Amino acid sequence: MKITRLLAVLLLLSLLLCLSACGAKYRDDVPLSRLTAVIDTRIGGDDLAEMNSGYVSGAMHLDPNSFGGYVVKLNAKGVNIDEYGVFRTPENGKVSDVKDALEGYLKLRRDSWMKEYMPEEKPKLDKAEVKVYGNYVLYVIASDDIRETVYQDVEKILKK
Repeated sequence: MKITRLLAVLLLLSLLLCLSACGAKYRDDVPLSRLTAVIDTRIGGDDLAEMNSGYVSGAMHLDPNSFGGYVVKLNAKGVNIDEYGVFRTPENGKVSDVKDALEGYLKLRRDSWMKEYMPEEKPKLDKAEVKVYGNYVLYVIASDDIRETVYQDVEKILKK
């Protein structure tokens, strides 16, 4: 009987550990400036220019007012298509709406790509993806190693 109880307790504890490990918890108090400072060190630094709301609404076809904050930066020197955007879900908003909007933007970029324009850069766009870290949503257009490093850096900062 004691062995049965012990096994039941061990099973319950292992189940609780599994459940707590499965759902990552993310901070919700990190300023976008802290995230972009880290991302900038990985993607081009001084070669990046921050885009304004006109770019977000015009080129990206997104409503800047539908986010709780955002920073979009892209290469301003013209030697590559490196770009990223980090967005905050608005208060009382849905993360899925922000994620869908950014996936729509990446689809727009892919659909409008001219194959003659820097064909060596196209794989960066093809592999770009949207990642969600709690209320923060990020996309990165960069080489594989840079993109993965950025995602890891952001997760380290935001993970509780």
